[in-house]
Amino acid sequence: MLIEVNNLSKVYKTKLSLIKSHNESIKAVNDASFNVDIGEVVGLVGESGCGKSTLSRLIMRLEKPTEGYVNFRGRDIWSLKGEEIKSFRKNCQIIFQDTMTSLNPNMKVLDSLLEPLNNHYNISKNEKIKKIEDIISFANLKNEILTKYPLDISGGERQRINICRALLLEPEFLICDEIISSLDVCTQAAILNMLKRLIKVNSMGVLFISHDISAVKYLCSRIMVMYKGAIVEKIDNEDKAYNIKNSYTKKLIASIPINNPNKRVKV
Repeated sequence: MLIEVNNLSKVYKTKLSLIKSHNESIKAVNDASFNVDIGEVVGLVGESGCGKSTLSRLIMRLEKPTEGYVNFRGRDIWSLKGEEIKSFRKNCQIIFQDTMTSLNPNMKVLDSLLEPLNNHYNISKNEKIKKIEDIISFANLKNEILTKYPLDISGGERQRINICRALLLEPEFLICDEIISSLDVCTQAAILNMLKRLIKVNSMGVLFISHDISAVKYLCSRIMVMYKGAIVEKIDNEDKAYNIKNSYTKKLIASIPINNPNKRVKV
């Protein structure tokens, strides 16, 4: 198994203030358990603030859980040390929602793409640039974009660059955290179709996080529904009968436009 999440919980303690006489506990993630294997695209859907992004940070070792653990290829990620942590960072990548803050505004696109290669690969600069040119071509971007700064390109182009930067390291596991939520509909379609092509040619596991149930249905083989920090339902997307039991999940499914439930614009 590539990624195993076992009884994962994260509790935050609120600070005292003038209007609070005692500390409060907020359970952002509540006893989450699931797995993602190589070649799988698993969707995580839920409303804003339900704990999806917190869960992604826990899986990526960016925050430590209050309870439970995450295994990567059978190893607890918090037991990793030294070079093992560097290897984990290379093999497990995350793409964030905010396209601007994900890139250094003072660095040209080429330099942003060279940075992870410089950290993880001992190859010549020409080989690195060739690798970069290949991946941006796959993303339907032109080489001219490499000389530009993040402010000089569109949000959709920045998100494609973020995807390219993550994939340059040839990760085994990829988290896409709300990567289409701030984009227009046509750009969303282009990003989703790009991801679908990438998944076909790359052997990796993907956790696709979104509050857009139609996007998750389009891309994922399995769907998990998150509500108030807990995973309340798991759905086999390949079984179109959808044996749904949870009332919140029923509302999510009902929110998909009836006249066009799965179709996405092909770009």
